[in-house]
Amino acid sequence: YPALSVVGRAREGQYRIAPHTDWGLVTILDRQPGYGGLQVETIDGQWQDAPYVEGALTINIADLLTRWTGDRWRSTRHRVLAPSPDAPTEELVSIICFCEPDMDQIVEPLAPPVGGGAHYEPVRAAEYFSERNAAAIVGDGVAVS
Repeated sequence: YPALSVVGRAREGQYRIAPHTDWGLVTILDRQPGYGGLQVETIDGQWQDAPYVEGALTINIADLLTRWTGDRWRSTRHRVLAPSPDAPTEELVSIICFCEPDMDQIVEPLAPPVGGGAHYEPVRAAEYFSERNAAAIVGDGVAVS
């Protein structure tokens, strides 16, 4: 994520990465701490800074794993804040690994006790990704195609 000195001051309500959930199974992040860092949304809808532990990885559960576990493991809504004017030269580096199923995999909730009991219709991974991509928006609400 480039510094403010490179990209200019963020507008009101602007993020480095807007609130979202990841689509696949698991996302693994190796990241740096900083003012404009990662935040997660709590169950009660509050935003809090994701803890940073030196030498540790951050793991996000994504949407298809939520479906597969019948809500036992829930995807994490998260965002990355714009850098603070107090840190105009702060650059953050995040190395991200998205772990996805085989695109022919049929994803349906596992039965309890492994799964959490929530019901989702079975979906082929490729179709799920295609639907999510078709529904994605960028910038000022322009659909991605």
